Amino acid sequence: MLTEKNKRWNRFIDEVCSKDPNELSEIQKSAVLCFWYDAEMQSGGHSGYFDCYPETVPEELIAAISLTGYKEIADNYQMALSEHIRDDGKEDGYETVDNTYYDFEPSLCDLLMEFVEKNKDEILR
Repeated sequence: MLTEKNKRWNRFIDEVCSKDPNELSEIQKSAVLCFWYDAEMQSGGHSGYFDCYPETVPEELIAAISLTGYKEIADNYQMALSEHIRDDGKEDGYETVDNTYYDFEPSLCDLLMEFVEKNKDEILR
Protein backbone atom coordinates (compact mmCIF):
# COMPACT_ATOMS: atom_id res chain seq x y z
CA MET A 1 0.00 0.00 0.00
CA LEU A 2 1.36 3.40 -0.97
CA THR A 3 1.89 6.04 1.67
CA GLU A 4 0.49 9.53 1.14
CA LYS A 5 4.06 10.72 0.54
CA ASN A 6 4.54 8.09 -2.18
CA LYS A 7 1.21 9.06 -3.76
CA ARG A 8 2.35 12.69 -3.88
CA TRP A 9 5.67 11.63 -5.46
CA ASN A 10 3.81 9.64 -8.11
CA ARG A 11 1.51 12.61 -8.71
CA PHE A 12 4.56 14.83 -9.19
CA ILE A 13 5.94 12.44 -11.81
CA ASP A 14 2.61 11.86 -13.57
CA GLU A 15 1.22 15.38 -13.54
CA VAL A 16 4.00 17.91 -13.09
CA CYS A 17 6.85 16.26 -15.01
CA SER A 18 4.65 15.82 -18.08
CA LYS A 19 3.60 19.47 -18.33
CA ASP A 20 4.95 21.92 -20.86
CA PRO A 21 7.86 23.70 -19.11
CA ASN A 22 6.27 27.06 -20.00
CA GLU A 23 3.29 26.16 -17.78
CA LEU A 24 5.44 25.52 -14.69
CA SER A 25 6.23 27.84 -11.82
CA GLU A 26 9.92 28.35 -11.05
CA ILE A 27 9.89 25.86 -8.18
CA GLN A 28 8.08 23.27 -10.31
CA LYS A 29 10.52 23.81 -13.17
CA SER A 30 13.49 23.34 -10.83
CA ALA A 31 12.07 20.07 -9.51
CA VAL A 32 11.31 18.81 -13.03
CA LEU A 33 14.80 19.71 -14.29
CA CYS A 34 16.30 17.70 -11.43
CA PHE A 35 13.94 14.79 -12.04
CA TRP A 36 14.81 14.45 -15.74
CA TYR A 37 18.51 14.92 -15.05
CA ASP A 38 18.48 12.15 -12.46
CA ALA A 39 16.31 9.87 -14.61
CA GLU A 40 18.68 10.18 -17.56
CA MET A 41 21.74 9.79 -15.33
CA GLN A 42 20.30 6.48 -14.09
CA SER A 43 19.68 5.42 -17.68
CA GLY A 44 22.58 6.72 -19.75
CA GLY A 45 24.86 8.89 -17.66
CA HIS A 46 26.01 12.30 -18.80
CA SER A 47 26.46 11.27 -22.42
CA GLY A 48 22.82 10.14 -22.49
CA TYR A 49 21.68 13.29 -20.74
CA PHE A 50 23.48 15.57 -23.17
CA ASP A 51 22.09 13.57 -26.12
CA CYS A 52 18.50 13.67 -24.84
CA TYR A 53 18.47 17.20 -23.42
CA PRO A 54 20.71 19.34 -25.64
CA GLU A 55 18.45 22.36 -25.03
CA THR A 56 19.19 22.42 -21.29
CA VAL A 57 20.39 25.78 -20.09
CA PRO A 58 23.29 24.73 -17.83
CA GLU A 59 22.85 27.63 -15.42
CA GLU A 60 19.19 26.67 -14.88
CA LEU A 61 20.04 23.05 -14.08
CA ILE A 62 22.90 24.09 -11.79
CA ALA A 63 20.54 26.44 -9.92
CA ALA A 64 17.86 23.73 -9.73
CA ILE A 65 20.24 21.12 -8.34
CA SER A 66 21.62 23.64 -5.85
CA LEU A 67 18.06 24.52 -4.75
CA THR A 68 17.50 20.93 -3.65
CA GLY A 69 20.49 21.38 -1.35
CA TYR A 70 23.18 19.51 -3.23
CA LYS A 71 25.85 21.88 -4.49
CA GLU A 72 28.30 18.99 -4.95
CA ILE A 73 26.07 17.41 -7.61
CA ALA A 74 25.78 20.79 -9.32
CA ASP A 75 29.58 21.07 -9.27
CA ASN A 76 29.87 17.55 -10.73
CA TYR A 77 27.44 18.48 -13.54
CA GLN A 78 29.56 21.55 -14.25
CA MET A 79 32.62 19.29 -14.54
CA ALA A 80 30.69 17.08 -16.98
CA LEU A 81 29.97 20.18 -19.05
CA SER A 82 33.68 20.84 -19.42
CA GLU A 83 34.18 17.21 -20.50
CA HIS A 84 31.34 17.63 -23.00
CA ILE A 85 32.80 20.82 -24.43
CA ARG A 86 36.31 19.39 -24.61
CA ASP A 87 35.20 16.21 -26.42
CA ASP A 88 38.72 14.89 -26.79
CA GLY A 89 37.70 11.65 -28.47
CA LYS A 90 37.83 9.48 -25.35
CA GLU A 91 35.60 6.45 -25.56
CA ASP A 92 33.81 7.63 -22.42
CA GLY A 93 35.00 10.99 -21.23
CA TYR A 94 32.27 10.98 -18.58
CA GLU A 95 33.37 7.93 -16.61
CA THR A 96 34.76 9.91 -13.68
CA VAL A 97 31.85 12.36 -13.38
CA ASP A 98 29.30 9.57 -13.89
CA ASN A 99 30.87 7.43 -11.17
CA THR A 100 31.04 10.45 -8.86
CA TYR A 101 27.32 11.04 -9.46
CA TYR A 102 26.44 7.45 -8.62
CA ASP A 103 28.43 7.65 -5.38
CA PHE A 104 26.55 10.61 -3.92
CA GLU A 105 24.65 9.79 -0.75
CA PRO A 106 21.91 10.67 -0.39
CA SER A 107 21.13 10.55 -4.09
CA LEU A 108 19.66 13.46 -6.01
CA CYS A 109 16.45 11.44 -6.32
CA ASP A 110 16.26 11.02 -2.53
CA LEU A 111 16.80 14.74 -2.01
CA LEU A 112 14.33 15.61 -4.73
CA MET A 113 11.67 13.43 -3.12
CA GLU A 114 12.18 15.35 0.12
CA PHE A 115 12.18 18.66 -1.75
CA VAL A 116 8.86 17.81 -3.43
CA GLU A 117 7.39 16.74 -0.10
CA LYS A 118 8.61 19.88 1.68
CA ASN A 119 7.18 22.08 -1.10
CA LYS A 120 4.16 19.93 -1.98
CA ASP A 121 1.63 22.75 -1.73
CA GLU A 122 3.52 24.80 -4.28
CA ILE A 123 4.70 21.97 -6.55
CA LEU A 124 1.47 19.96 -6.65
CA ARG A 125 -0.92 22.87 -7.02
